[in-house]
Amino acid sequence: MKSFIYNLIKYFILTLIAFFIFVLFIDIFYPINISKSKDCSKVVTDRNNKWLYSALNSTDKWRFRADIKKIDPLYIKMLLNFEDKRFYSHFGADPLALIRAAWQFIKNGKISSGGSTITMQVAKLLEPKERTIASKIVEIIRSIELEYHYSKDEILQIYLTLAPYGGNIEGIEAASWHLFKKHPYSLSPSEAALLVALPKNPQMYRVNKYPKRAKKARDRVLKRALKANIISKFIYNRAKNTPINSKVYKFPRLAPHLSQKLIQKNKSEIIKTTIDKTLQQQLEYWIKLKAKDLPLGANAALLLVDNRDFSVRAYIGSYDIFNKNISGYIDMVKVIRSPGSALKPFIYAAALDKHIIHPQTIILDSETIFGNYHPHNYSKKYHGEVTIAKALQNSLNIPAVKVLYKVGAEEFIDRLNQAVGKIYIPKGKATLPVALGGLGISLWQMTNLYAILANGGKGKEIKVLQNKKQKSIRLFNKKSAKLITAILRDIPNRSFYNSSKIAYKTGTSYGYRDFWAMGYSKNFTLGIWIGKANNQPLIKTSAREIAVPVMFEAFSLIGSIYPLGDWTYGVNIYKNSAPKVLKYFDKSLAEGKKFKFLYPKNQSKYQSAGCHKVSVKVAIENGDAPYFWYIDSKPKKIEGKKTVLKFNEGAHTITVLDNKGESITTNIWVNMPDCQEINKSNS
Repeated sequence: MKSFIYNLIKYFILTLIAFFIFVLFIDIFYPINISKSKDCSKVVTDRNNKWLYSALNSTDKWRFRADIKKIDPLYIKMLLNFEDKRFYSHFGADPLALIRAAWQFIKNGKISSGGSTITMQVAKLLEPKERTIASKIVEIIRSIELEYHYSKDEILQIYLTLAPYGGNIEGIEAASWHLFKKHPYSLSPSEAALLVALPKNPQMYRVNKYPKRAKKARDRVLKRALKANIISKFIYNRAKNTPINSKVYKFPRLAPHLSQKLIQKNKSEIIKTTIDKTLQQQLEYWIKLKAKDLPLGANAALLLVDNRDFSVRAYIGSYDIFNKNISGYIDMVKVIRSPGSALKPFIYAAALDKHIIHPQTIILDSETIFGNYHPHNYSKKYHGEVTIAKALQNSLNIPAVKVLYKVGAEEFIDRLNQAVGKIYIPKGKATLPVALGGLGISLWQMTNLYAILANGGKGKEIKVLQNKKQKSIRLFNKKSAKLITAILRDIPNRSFYNSSKIAYKTGTSYGYRDFWAMGYSKNFTLGIWIGKANNQPLIKTSAREIAVPVMFEAFSLIGSIYPLGDWTYGVNIYKNSAPKVLKYFDKSLAEGKKFKFLYPKNQSKYQSAGCHKVSVKVAIENGDAPYFWYIDSKPKKIEGKKTVLKFNEGAHTITVLDNKGESITTNIWVNMPDCQEINKSNS
C-alpha cells in the first residue's frame, strides 16, 4: 500500500514537473499575446477630463482601457464573488473549481460549469476558441503564463477591458457608458450587478431586447452578493426592485471636426483638450437651431477662445458634419477665406503704433485712386471729413486704404504673419487691396488676432491641446490696443445687444461669399463665419445683417454660463482731442483747416492816400472761438473773425489767439506822405 501511494505521489510530481516544463516551453516559443487588450478606442476629453468624443478601435469595437482604481469597489467585490472567489490566491487555474466542473460533467454528461477563473477567461478573451476540453486545457496553460508575467490587478484590468457586453461593446467602461451614460467609478448596486451578469451571455441578456432575462441574471448576482454579506438585505431588496432600463446611449461625439483630426494625429488613447464640454454642447445645439434662419445653403463655423490663457473653449467647424448639402464635413475653422473688412482694426492699430494717426484724427472720405487701384465704399457713398474712430466704426473703405498706404502693406502683413502664421497673399506680394479683404485667412488665425487685441496687443498662439507650449506674441502696444478696443465697444446702433462689454467688427468679402463677425469681451473672443464651403455667393447683404446677430446671441448664451468679464477702462478714452500734429491725416485738408489770417498777408504794405490813418481789413479763419486780439501787443476787443482796423504810419503787428491757445501773427507796414509839404502846397 505504501509503495502504491509512493508511486502515485512520484508520478503526480513527475507529471506536474512535465506539465510545467511544457508550459515553460509554450511560454518561451509561443508566448501569449496581450496586444488585443491594448487595441483600445481613443477618447478626446475636455479641460475637465470629461469625454467629448470617442472612436471605434481598429476592429470596430467600443473598447476602452479599464483602470481598476477608477472602478466602483462594489462592482469588483460582486465580480470576484460571482466569477472567481479565490482570484487573489490561485495560480491561474482554480483546482477546486476544476474538480467541481469535472464532477458536474461526469454526472450530467455535458459541460454545465466551466470552472474558469477570471485569469482563464482572460486567456479565452485573448485567444477565442470553441468550448471543448482541449480548449479548456489551453486556457489553463495560458492562465499560468499570465499569472507568471502579470500581477493580479493587471490581469483583472485586462478582463475589465475585454469583457464582452454584446455587439461591439467590450469592457466595463464601454458598457457603463452604453447602459448608464456614465463612468463606472460610481455605480448603484443594481448597476454593478448588471455589469457583472451580462458577460455570461451578452447576446441573450441585451437590455434593449431582453430586459426580463437581463433582470433575472442581475438578480442572481445580487443574491450571491447578499449571501456573501457584500450587500445588506435592505440594499438587496431595493436593487432587486429596480427596473432594468432598456434604453442604451450613444458614445459622445462633440466637436467632431476637431476630434477626428486629433485622433488621426495622436497616438495616445486619451487626448486632453482645452475645450469646455458645457460650452461646446450648448453652442452646438444652439447653432444647429440658428442654422434654420440662415440663407439657403449657408454653413456656419464658430471658434471661442479664453483671453486669459489663449485656449480654445469651443470649436464648431460646421453646424452639421453630416449635411452634404452644405459640405458639412469640411472644417471651416481652418479653411482659408477672404476676411472682407475684418482686418481694419489691425491696420488702424498699426498706424497708432507708428504715431501716424490718433482716434480723433480727421481724414477725408472721398473717392480716391491709388495708382491702378480704385477702391469704393461698400455703400458707394462718401462722407467727407470723418474721424479715424468714425471711419473704423462705420467700416469706411477709403480711410482704411489711405492709412494702410502710410503703414505699408508688406510691413502690415509681416506683422500679422509673425503673430499667427502665414497668411495667404495672392501672387505672394501684399498690396493695398489687403485692407478690404484681398488676402486669405482662416477663422482660427482671425480669432487668434482678435484675442491678442483683447489682451492689450500682447498674447500667445491659441491652443486646443492642454500640454501644448505657446509662443508669446507682441502685436501692438497696449495703448493702441486699448484705443481700438474702446472704439469697437462704442459702435452705435446696437439694437440687438445694448452693451459696451462687447467689442466687435464685421467683414463681408467681395461677391458676398464670406460673412464674418469677430467679437470679444474681457474674458472671451468669439469668431463667427457664415458662407458656403464651395465659395459660391450667398445673398446681397452684409455681415452686420447675417453674422452679427448670431454672434451677439452666442455671447448671451456664453454669458449665461460664464462671466464675460468687465473692462477696466471706459469707452470714452478714444475721444480726447488729437494733438495738433495729428489733427488732420490729409495734407490738403490740414492746410485748408489751418488757423490763419485770410488777410492781410504777412509783410503787407499799405500807402495812405492822405494825411490820415489807413483802414486795413482783417479776417481770420478756422481756429476755435472765442478769439483774443492783440494790436501791437495791446489787447483789443473784437467780435467775430472779421474787422477793420486803422493804423498810423509805421510797422504794426496783429496777433490773434484762439480758445485752444494757438496763436497767429501777421505784420504790416503803413507808409504816409510828408504831410507838412502837402499842407504848404495847399496853402
